[in-house]
Amino acid sequence: MSILKKHNIVIVGCGLVGMTLALFLAKHKIKVTIIEKNKSSKLSKINDSRTSAISQGTSRILNEIEIWQKVEKKAQEINSIIVKEGNGNIIDFDSKSMQEGPLGFIVENKVLKKTVLKEIIKSEYVKLISDTEALEITNEDNGPVKIKTKRGRIEANLLVGADGRYSKVREMTEFKYYFNDYKQKAYVFNITHTKPHKSLALEYFFSSGPLALLPMKNNKQNISSVVWTTESQHKFKNKGSLFNEFKKKYRNFFGTILNATNPVEYNLNVFYCYKYFKNKVVLIGDACQAIHPIAGQGLNLGIRDSYFLANSLKEAEDIGLEYSDSIVLEKYTQNRIIDKKLLVQSTHNLNRLFSNSSITFSLFRKIGMRIFNKSKFLKEQSMLFAMGLKDFKL
Repeated sequence: MSILKKHNIVIVGCGLVGMTLALFLAKHKIKVTIIEKNKSSKLSKINDSRTSAISQGTSRILNEIEIWQKVEKKAQEINSIIVKEGNGNIIDFDSKSMQEGPLGFIVENKVLKKTVLKEIIKSEYVKLISDTEALEITNEDNGPVKIKTKRGRIEANLLVGADGRYSKVREMTEFKYYFNDYKQKAYVFNITHTKPHKSLALEYFFSSGPLALLPMKNNKQNISSVVWTTESQHKFKNKGSLFNEFKKKYRNFFGTILNATNPVEYNLNVFYCYKYFKNKVVLIGDACQAIHPIAGQGLNLGIRDSYFLANSLKEAEDIGLEYSDSIVLEKYTQNRIIDKKLLVQSTHNLNRLFSNSSITFSLFRKIGMRIFNKSKFLKEQSMLFAMGLKDFKL
Protein backbone atom coordinates (compact mmCIF):
# COMPACT_ATOMS: atom_id res chain seq x y z
CA MET A 1 0.00 0.00 0.00
CA SER A 2 1.33 3.44 -0.93
CA ILE A 3 2.17 5.98 1.76
CA LEU A 4 0.20 9.17 1.18
CA LYS A 5 2.54 11.24 3.32
CA LYS A 6 4.38 11.34 6.62
CA HIS A 7 3.09 13.90 9.09
CA ASN A 8 4.26 15.16 12.45
CA ILE A 9 0.77 15.40 13.97
CA VAL A 10 -2.41 13.80 12.67
CA ILE A 11 -5.83 14.38 14.23
CA VAL A 12 -8.57 11.84 13.52
CA GLY A 13 -11.95 13.56 13.66
CA CYS A 14 -13.15 16.94 12.40
CA GLY A 15 -15.51 17.68 15.28
CA LEU A 16 -15.28 20.76 17.48
CA VAL A 17 -12.63 19.30 19.80
CA GLY A 18 -10.38 18.09 16.98
CA MET A 19 -10.74 21.34 15.04
CA THR A 20 -10.03 23.55 18.06
CA LEU A 21 -6.87 21.53 18.76
CA ALA A 22 -5.78 22.18 15.17
CA LEU A 23 -6.38 25.92 15.59
CA PHE A 24 -4.51 26.05 18.90
CA LEU A 25 -1.57 24.33 17.19
CA ALA A 26 -1.84 26.70 14.21
CA LYS A 27 -1.66 29.61 16.66
CA HIS A 28 1.71 28.19 17.76
CA LYS A 29 2.68 27.83 14.06
CA ILE A 30 2.70 24.04 14.30
CA LYS A 31 1.51 22.22 11.19
CA VAL A 32 -1.17 19.58 11.64
CA THR A 33 -3.26 17.27 9.46
CA ILE A 34 -6.90 16.35 10.15
CA ILE A 35 -8.37 13.22 8.59
CA GLU A 36 -12.15 12.94 8.52
CA LYS A 37 -14.33 10.08 7.29
CA ASN A 38 -17.10 12.34 5.95
CA LYS A 39 -16.92 14.02 2.56
CA SER A 40 -16.21 17.75 2.39
CA SER A 41 -19.71 18.36 1.03
CA LYS A 42 -21.24 16.85 4.18
CA LEU A 43 -18.88 18.78 6.46
CA SER A 44 -19.95 22.08 4.93
CA LYS A 45 -23.68 21.27 5.18
CA ILE A 46 -24.04 21.51 8.95
CA ASN A 47 -27.61 20.82 10.05
CA ASP A 48 -27.31 20.41 13.81
CA SER A 49 -30.23 21.81 15.82
CA ARG A 50 -28.58 21.06 19.17
CA THR A 51 -26.96 23.63 21.44
CA SER A 52 -23.86 23.61 23.62
CA ALA A 53 -23.27 25.24 26.98
CA ILE A 54 -20.06 27.29 26.84
CA SER A 55 -18.48 28.22 30.16
CA GLN A 56 -16.75 31.53 30.88
CA GLY A 57 -13.41 29.72 30.92
CA THR A 58 -14.06 28.14 27.53
CA SER A 59 -15.10 31.48 26.00
CA ARG A 60 -11.78 32.96 27.15
CA ILE A 61 -9.85 30.03 25.70
CA LEU A 62 -11.69 30.35 22.37
CA ASN A 63 -10.87 34.04 22.43
CA GLU A 64 -7.19 33.13 22.03
CA ILE A 65 -7.86 31.62 18.60
CA GLU A 66 -10.30 34.40 17.65
CA ILE A 67 -13.33 32.11 17.58
CA TRP A 68 -15.33 33.56 20.45
CA GLN A 69 -15.27 37.07 18.97
CA LYS A 70 -17.00 35.66 15.89
CA VAL A 71 -19.80 33.80 17.73
CA GLU A 72 -20.35 35.96 20.81
CA LYS A 73 -23.15 38.02 19.25
CA LYS A 74 -25.05 34.81 18.50
CA ALA A 75 -24.51 33.41 21.99
CA GLN A 76 -27.21 33.65 24.66
CA GLU A 77 -25.93 34.70 28.07
CA ILE A 78 -26.89 32.71 31.16
CA ASN A 79 -27.22 35.22 34.00
CA SER A 80 -29.08 33.07 36.50
CA ILE A 81 -29.63 29.38 37.18
CA ILE A 82 -32.31 27.66 39.22
CA VAL A 83 -31.80 24.05 40.29
CA LYS A 84 -35.03 22.56 41.53
CA GLU A 85 -35.93 19.14 42.82
CA GLY A 86 -39.36 17.69 42.12
CA ASN A 87 -40.49 18.22 45.73
CA GLY A 88 -39.65 21.94 45.69
CA ASN A 89 -36.09 22.16 47.09
CA ILE A 90 -34.23 24.96 45.29
CA ILE A 91 -30.67 26.19 44.72
CA ASP A 92 -30.26 29.46 42.83
CA PHE A 93 -27.22 31.10 41.26
CA ASP A 94 -26.87 34.69 40.02
CA SER A 95 -24.08 36.20 37.93
CA LYS A 96 -24.25 39.44 39.96
CA SER A 97 -22.77 37.64 42.97
CA MET A 98 -19.81 36.29 40.96
CA GLN A 99 -18.42 39.47 39.34
CA GLU A 100 -17.09 37.36 36.46
CA GLY A 101 -19.68 38.24 33.85
CA PRO A 102 -22.35 35.76 32.71
CA LEU A 103 -22.39 32.32 34.32
CA GLY A 104 -22.09 30.84 30.85
CA PHE A 105 -23.49 30.93 27.34
CA ILE A 106 -25.72 28.81 25.10
CA VAL A 107 -24.62 28.57 21.46
CA GLU A 108 -26.15 26.63 18.60
CA ASN A 109 -23.82 23.84 17.48
CA LYS A 110 -24.17 24.78 13.83
CA VAL A 111 -22.95 28.32 14.58
CA LEU A 112 -19.88 27.02 16.39
CA LYS A 113 -19.07 24.35 13.81
CA LYS A 114 -19.42 26.66 10.79
CA THR A 115 -17.22 29.30 12.43
CA VAL A 116 -14.47 26.87 13.43
CA LEU A 117 -14.54 25.01 10.10
CA LYS A 118 -14.17 28.28 8.21
CA GLU A 119 -10.99 29.06 10.18
CA ILE A 120 -9.68 25.52 9.58
CA ILE A 121 -10.07 25.93 5.82
CA LYS A 122 -8.36 29.34 5.90
CA SER A 123 -5.36 28.27 8.02
CA GLU A 124 -2.03 27.72 6.27
CA TYR A 125 -0.96 25.41 9.11
CA VAL A 126 -3.90 22.99 8.89
CA LYS A 127 -4.45 20.39 6.18
CA LEU A 128 -7.90 18.77 6.12
CA ILE A 129 -8.20 15.43 4.32
CA SER A 130 -11.88 14.49 4.06
CA ASP A 131 -13.49 11.26 2.86
CA THR A 132 -10.68 9.38 4.62
CA GLU A 133 -11.51 6.88 7.34
CA ALA A 134 -8.94 5.19 9.57
CA LEU A 135 -9.42 1.46 8.92
CA GLU A 136 -6.46 0.11 10.85
CA ILE A 137 -3.89 1.67 13.19
CA THR A 138 -0.46 0.28 14.07
CA ASN A 139 0.92 1.91 17.21
CA GLU A 140 4.30 0.36 18.07
CA ASP A 141 7.07 1.55 20.36
CA ASN A 142 9.49 2.14 17.49
CA GLY A 143 8.68 4.06 14.35
CA PRO A 144 5.71 6.23 13.41
CA VAL A 145 2.03 5.45 13.90
CA LYS A 146 0.67 3.85 10.74
CA ILE A 147 -2.91 4.60 9.70
CA LYS A 148 -4.42 2.46 6.96
CA THR A 149 -7.10 4.15 4.84
CA LYS A 150 -8.79 3.25 1.57
CA ARG A 151 -6.67 5.95 -0.11
CA GLY A 152 -3.36 4.68 1.18
CA ARG A 153 -1.30 4.66 4.35
CA ILE A 154 -0.71 7.75 6.46
CA GLU A 155 2.16 7.89 8.93
CA ALA A 156 2.37 10.20 11.93
CA ASN A 157 4.84 10.94 14.71
CA LEU A 158 1.82 11.65 16.93
CA LEU A 159 -1.78 10.57 16.38
CA VAL A 160 -4.60 12.34 18.24
CA GLY A 161 -7.93 10.55 18.54
CA ALA A 162 -10.67 13.19 18.53
CA ASP A 163 -13.32 11.03 16.88
CA GLY A 164 -15.96 11.18 19.58
CA ARG A 165 -17.78 8.92 22.01
CA TYR A 166 -17.67 5.90 19.67
CA SER A 167 -13.99 6.42 18.82
CA LYS A 168 -12.48 4.01 16.32
CA VAL A 169 -9.02 5.21 17.34
CA ARG A 170 -9.68 4.17 20.95
CA GLU A 171 -11.02 0.82 19.80
CA MET A 172 -8.20 0.02 17.35
CA THR A 173 -5.43 1.00 19.78
CA GLU A 174 -7.07 -0.93 22.66
CA PHE A 175 -7.26 1.74 25.34
CA LYS A 176 -8.76 0.39 28.57
CA TYR A 177 -11.59 2.32 30.18
CA TYR A 178 -14.31 2.33 32.83
CA PHE A 179 -17.86 2.13 31.47
CA ASN A 180 -21.29 2.43 33.07
CA ASP A 181 -24.65 2.36 31.32
CA TYR A 182 -27.09 4.73 33.05
CA LYS A 183 -30.06 2.99 31.43
CA GLN A 184 -31.31 6.45 30.58
CA LYS A 185 -32.12 8.32 27.39
CA ALA A 186 -31.84 12.02 26.65
CA TYR A 187 -34.32 13.77 24.37
CA VAL A 188 -33.01 17.03 22.92
CA PHE A 189 -35.26 19.58 21.21
CA ASN A 190 -36.13 23.28 21.19
CA ILE A 191 -39.35 24.91 22.34
CA THR A 192 -40.92 28.30 21.67
CA HIS A 193 -42.86 29.63 24.67
CA THR A 194 -45.06 32.63 25.52
CA LYS A 195 -43.01 34.08 28.39
CA PRO A 196 -39.41 35.40 28.01
CA HIS A 197 -36.70 33.30 29.65
CA LYS A 198 -34.80 36.42 30.81
CA SER A 199 -31.42 34.64 30.47
CA LEU A 200 -32.45 32.01 33.03
CA ALA A 201 -31.40 28.36 32.85
CA LEU A 202 -33.56 25.92 34.76
CA GLU A 203 -32.79 22.36 35.84
CA TYR A 204 -35.50 20.19 37.36
CA PHE A 205 -34.44 16.95 39.04
CA PHE A 206 -36.75 13.94 39.02
CA SER A 207 -36.04 10.34 40.04
CA SER A 208 -36.33 9.36 36.35
CA GLY A 209 -33.67 11.92 35.39
CA PRO A 210 -33.11 15.68 35.05
CA LEU A 211 -34.92 18.13 32.78
CA ALA A 212 -32.90 21.17 31.66
CA LEU A 213 -34.30 24.28 29.98
CA LEU A 214 -31.52 26.37 28.45
CA PRO A 215 -32.13 29.89 27.09
CA MET A 216 -31.50 30.48 23.40
CA LYS A 217 -30.82 33.68 21.51
CA ASN A 218 -33.63 35.55 19.74
CA ASN A 219 -35.19 39.01 20.03
CA LYS A 220 -38.19 37.89 22.10
CA GLN A 221 -36.16 35.63 24.44
CA ASN A 222 -38.86 33.00 23.97
CA ILE A 223 -36.90 29.98 22.72
CA SER A 224 -35.27 27.42 25.00
CA SER A 225 -33.28 24.27 24.35
CA VAL A 226 -34.55 21.21 26.21
CA VAL A 227 -32.41 18.32 27.44
CA TRP A 228 -34.79 15.83 29.04
CA THR A 229 -33.51 12.61 30.61
CA THR A 230 -35.81 9.62 31.11
CA GLU A 231 -35.35 5.96 31.99
CA SER A 232 -34.57 3.79 28.95
CA GLN A 233 -37.39 1.42 29.81
CA HIS A 234 -39.89 4.25 29.51
CA LYS A 235 -41.15 3.96 25.94
CA PHE A 236 -43.21 6.58 24.11
CA LYS A 237 -45.69 5.44 21.47
CA ASN A 238 -45.17 8.55 19.33
CA LYS A 239 -44.10 12.19 19.38
CA GLY A 240 -47.47 13.22 20.81
CA SER A 241 -47.20 10.96 23.87
CA LEU A 242 -43.62 12.15 24.45
CA PHE A 243 -44.67 15.81 24.49
CA ASN A 244 -47.70 15.13 26.69
CA GLU A 245 -45.37 13.61 29.29
CA PHE A 246 -42.90 16.47 28.87
CA LYS A 247 -45.58 19.11 29.49
CA LYS A 248 -46.42 17.53 32.85
CA LYS A 249 -42.83 18.04 33.98
CA TYR A 250 -42.39 21.41 32.24
CA ARG A 251 -45.24 22.93 34.30
CA ASN A 252 -45.54 26.01 32.05
CA PHE A 253 -42.47 27.55 33.67
CA PHE A 254 -41.95 29.87 30.68
CA GLY A 255 -45.62 29.95 29.75
CA THR A 256 -47.50 27.94 27.12
CA ILE A 257 -45.47 26.03 24.55
CA LEU A 258 -46.17 27.41 21.07
CA ASN A 259 -43.94 25.16 19.03
CA ALA A 260 -41.36 22.37 19.40
CA THR A 261 -38.75 20.86 17.09
CA ASN A 262 -38.48 17.13 16.53
CA PRO A 263 -36.68 15.46 19.44
CA VAL A 264 -33.30 13.78 18.93
CA GLU A 265 -32.73 10.73 21.15
CA TYR A 266 -29.46 9.61 22.80
CA ASN A 267 -28.56 6.71 25.06
CA LEU A 268 -26.67 7.90 28.13
CA ASN A 269 -23.59 6.32 29.63
CA VAL A 270 -20.30 7.33 31.18
CA PHE A 271 -16.83 6.12 30.33
CA TYR A 272 -13.36 7.23 31.27
CA CYS A 273 -10.05 6.04 29.84
CA TYR A 274 -7.56 5.00 32.52
CA LYS A 275 -4.70 6.39 30.41
CA TYR A 276 -4.85 9.38 28.07
CA PHE A 277 -2.02 8.25 25.83
CA LYS A 278 -0.49 5.00 24.66
CA ASN A 279 2.87 5.02 22.86
CA LYS A 280 2.33 7.68 20.18
CA VAL A 281 -1.46 7.93 20.34
CA VAL A 282 -3.32 10.37 22.62
CA LEU A 283 -7.10 10.65 23.09
CA ILE A 284 -8.99 13.90 23.74
CA GLY A 285 -12.59 14.97 24.24
CA ASP A 286 -15.36 12.38 24.04
CA ALA A 287 -12.89 9.85 22.65
CA CYS A 288 -11.20 9.88 26.07
CA GLN A 289 -14.15 10.50 28.39
CA ALA A 290 -17.89 10.93 28.02
CA ILE A 291 -20.02 12.33 30.82
CA HIS A 292 -23.70 12.75 31.66
CA PRO A 293 -25.20 15.96 30.20
CA ILE A 294 -26.52 16.84 33.68
CA ALA A 295 -24.16 19.83 33.98
CA GLY A 296 -23.61 20.66 30.29
CA GLN A 297 -19.84 20.32 30.63
CA GLY A 298 -18.84 17.78 27.95
CA LEU A 299 -17.70 20.21 25.25
CA ASN A 300 -15.98 22.48 27.79
CA LEU A 301 -13.96 19.52 29.06
CA GLY A 302 -12.98 18.56 25.51
CA ILE A 303 -11.88 22.06 24.54
CA ARG A 304 -9.73 22.24 27.67
CA ASP A 305 -8.14 18.97 26.49
CA SER A 306 -7.32 20.62 23.16
CA TYR A 307 -5.96 23.75 24.78
CA PHE A 308 -3.64 21.98 27.22
CA LEU A 309 -2.44 19.42 24.66
CA ALA A 310 -1.53 22.18 22.21
CA ASN A 311 0.40 24.00 24.94
CA SER A 312 2.26 20.80 25.88
CA LEU A 313 3.23 20.18 22.25
CA LYS A 314 4.43 23.77 21.87
CA GLU A 315 6.59 23.39 25.00
CA ALA A 316 8.02 20.15 23.55
CA GLU A 317 8.99 21.96 20.37
CA ASP A 318 10.60 24.80 22.31
CA ILE A 319 12.91 22.45 24.24
CA GLY A 320 13.63 20.11 21.33
CA LEU A 321 11.56 17.07 22.36
CA GLU A 322 9.50 14.90 20.01
CA TYR A 323 5.77 15.58 20.15
CA SER A 324 5.19 11.93 21.06
CA ASP A 325 7.85 11.83 23.79
CA SER A 326 6.38 10.18 26.91
CA ILE A 327 7.68 13.09 29.01
CA VAL A 328 5.54 15.49 26.96
CA LEU A 329 2.40 13.36 27.07
CA GLU A 330 2.87 12.57 30.76
CA LYS A 331 3.00 16.29 31.52
CA TYR A 332 -0.21 16.77 29.53
CA THR A 333 -1.77 13.98 31.62
CA GLN A 334 -0.73 15.62 34.89
CA ASN A 335 -2.20 18.94 33.72
CA ARG A 336 -5.54 17.32 32.94
CA ILE A 337 -6.05 14.49 35.41
CA ILE A 338 -7.68 16.42 38.29
CA ASP A 339 -10.07 18.38 36.07
CA LYS A 340 -11.14 15.27 34.16
CA LYS A 341 -11.58 12.97 37.14
CA LEU A 342 -13.38 15.60 39.22
CA LEU A 343 -15.88 16.41 36.47
CA VAL A 344 -16.51 12.79 35.49
CA GLN A 345 -17.03 11.77 39.10
CA SER A 346 -19.12 14.79 40.13
CA THR A 347 -21.57 14.46 37.22
CA HIS A 348 -21.78 10.71 37.81
CA ASN A 349 -22.52 11.22 41.53
CA LEU A 350 -25.06 13.99 40.86
CA ASN A 351 -27.02 11.74 38.54
CA ARG A 352 -26.98 8.89 41.08
CA LEU A 353 -27.93 11.19 43.97
CA PHE A 354 -30.98 12.70 42.28
CA SER A 355 -32.09 9.46 40.59
CA ASN A 356 -32.49 7.68 43.94
CA SER A 357 -36.07 8.00 45.21
CA SER A 358 -35.55 6.39 48.64
CA ILE A 359 -36.76 8.28 51.73
CA THR A 360 -33.22 8.40 53.13
CA PHE A 361 -31.79 9.97 49.98
CA SER A 362 -34.72 12.39 49.71
CA LEU A 363 -34.09 13.61 53.25
CA PHE A 364 -30.35 13.88 52.59
CA ARG A 365 -30.98 15.92 49.42
CA LYS A 366 -33.45 18.21 51.21
CA ILE A 367 -31.03 19.02 54.03
CA GLY A 368 -28.04 19.24 51.71
CA MET A 369 -29.71 21.59 49.24
CA ARG A 370 -30.86 23.93 52.02
CA ILE A 371 -27.37 24.09 53.55
CA PHE A 372 -25.77 24.56 50.13
CA ASN A 373 -28.15 27.35 49.08
CA LYS A 374 -27.40 29.31 52.27
CA SER A 375 -23.63 29.01 51.91
CA LYS A 376 -22.11 31.83 49.85
CA PHE A 377 -18.72 30.08 49.86
CA LEU A 378 -20.01 26.73 48.58
CA LYS A 379 -22.07 28.39 45.85
CA GLU A 380 -19.17 30.56 44.69
CA GLN A 381 -16.71 27.66 44.59
CA SER A 382 -19.11 25.38 42.72
CA MET A 383 -19.87 28.11 40.18
CA LEU A 384 -16.18 28.88 39.62
CA PHE A 385 -15.76 25.16 38.89
CA ALA A 386 -18.76 25.09 36.53
CA MET A 387 -17.60 28.31 34.85
CA GLY A 388 -14.23 26.73 34.09
CA LEU A 389 -12.35 29.28 36.16
CA LYS A 390 -10.69 26.89 38.60
CA ASP A 391 -7.09 25.85 37.95
CA PHE A 392 -6.76 22.08 38.45
CA LYS A 393 -3.19 21.62 37.25
CA LEU A 394 -0.87 19.66 39.57
